[in-house]
Amino acid sequence: MDYLEIENLSFQYAGDEHKRLTNISLSISKGEFVLLCGASGSGKTTLLKMLKPQLTPAGTKTGKIVLQEKEFDELSETFSSSKIGYVMQNPENQIVTDTVWHELAFGLENMGLSAILIKSRIAEMANFLGIQELMEEQTADLSGGQKQLLNLASVLVMQPELLILDEPTTQLDPIAAQNFIDILIRLNREMGLTIILAEHGLESVFALADKVVLLERGALVFVEKPQAVSTAVKDQRLDLDKFILSLPSALQIYHALDIEDEAPITVVEGKRFLARHFAHEKKQETDQTNIQPTKTPSLVLNNCWFRYEKNGDDILAGVDLTLNKGEIFSLVGANGTGKTTLLKVIAGIYDCYQGKQALFEQPLKKQRAHIGFLPQSPEMLFIKDSVLEEYQQYLQGKNYHESEQQKKIEAVSALLGITDKLSQHPFDLSGGECQRAALGKVLLTDPSVLLLDEPTKGIDNYGKKQLIQLLKKLADEGKTILVVTHDLAFAAELSDRCGLFFQHKVLTTAEPETFFSDHAFYTTAASRISRETFTHLVTTDQVINVCQTEKRRQKNEH
Repeated sequence: MDYLEIENLSFQYAGDEHKRLTNISLSISKGEFVLLCGASGSGKTTLLKMLKPQLTPAGTKTGKIVLQEKEFDELSETFSSSKIGYVMQNPENQIVTDTVWHELAFGLENMGLSAILIKSRIAEMANFLGIQELMEEQTADLSGGQKQLLNLASVLVMQPELLILDEPTTQLDPIAAQNFIDILIRLNREMGLTIILAEHGLESVFALADKVVLLERGALVFVEKPQAVSTAVKDQRLDLDKFILSLPSALQIYHALDIEDEAPITVVEGKRFLARHFAHEKKQETDQTNIQPTKTPSLVLNNCWFRYEKNGDDILAGVDLTLNKGEIFSLVGANGTGKTTLLKVIAGIYDCYQGKQALFEQPLKKQRAHIGFLPQSPEMLFIKDSVLEEYQQYLQGKNYHESEQQKKIEAVSALLGITDKLSQHPFDLSGGECQRAALGKVLLTDPSVLLLDEPTKGIDNYGKKQLIQLLKKLADEGKTILVVTHDLAFAAELSDRCGLFFQHKVLTTAEPETFFSDHAFYTTAASRISRETFTHLVTTDQVINVCQTEKRRQKNEH
């Protein structure tokens, strides 16, 4: 028998009309690295929670789960608490103490370990993950990415045998995310830790997995090795149109071009694939001389400074930023540098102690009603028992008449595709569904400026495409949109301009084609794959379109 056996597992939440999992059967060997994929709401989080007894939700379960030849019901509380580690999708939900040190010690103290052993394990883990400087920090003061690293550390310090992770890199900057994945690979390869990882972004992990598991609407679609998945997609043996959008860029390019060759998965394989089939001479494929229409400045920040405490360090130091009406601007940068703080200053949650801020040439303080802010943790926006009640209460507070409330709710829910979710409790929604519901609340009052903090968290790539279309439509209507994101592929496809936040200010800004082509680390996989063959291509769609044009040219020449 394998290390972990799931047999005919079905699950239905209490009060839910439909099953969230249906007849799932899966075998996992000890030491395997398993990648769990699927669209938002496909059942990934539900399945993962079923594998952690302390997190199993209320509802009706059939089938069984067996770990090391013991059914889950037979596992002791001590064993399941310490030996099955779980890193949640939302780091806010997992932190229980006030300081980083106390958070790391919490689980060990509950295990009854000696003070000396606790200190030793914490020191070892801090050094392993490089979080020594955070040890005395308040957990409330950590950035989202730092909190996620802390969650991993607090699980690993208990030395689990099985590690379950639910989209752990969504709040990490690209470099930190890659370091996080590298840590998981080391834990798996060098220490034999069994890992089950649910992810939407497969670029960094797809080729590293021992097996790929795809869920769709709570059902198991396939369990394959990565290369076998590639073959299935290429041969059209499976209806995977939405799943294809989540595959690594190299594989998306390969699938779209329909060229007889071995399927590339990694960036290096993608580079070689393009080199084999297209001219080696670099070509300028994007028009960099477009005449730009006259721009109307909307949001202007001039020499803005901010610190949390009077004698503390500056978080914002001389920020200068001008956004234009109808512009989408994406801000990227490392975790903990102050990007979210900047959004909160613009939203009026905090005030600068120096500098000027204006919206349409009026002081920003007088215009805050025209600004909508979607926080990094969308759950913060909900206090009612259903999305509909939340929307209704929010509009009542804004003095909208009942008939007008209904029209606005219908329009926003239809726009976001959440009409069928209005009756549900916000916390029962998937990560992507909750994100859309929160954005709907922000859009109800029709703000002129939208501030979005990590809006793709919990959203699959198909959902990101839909979000991009929505945000571009809102920009076409004249809304100014400022996005803080670690999702570089999303920023490249969405934005009119991008900026790098460094040393407490917006250091550089440029159009996406220039911004991502000029960077080696803060860039997209599509740019890395294509830059030796073509220039200024930074999205997968751009590479596919240019390659298809080149294919037609080559065909005509022959």
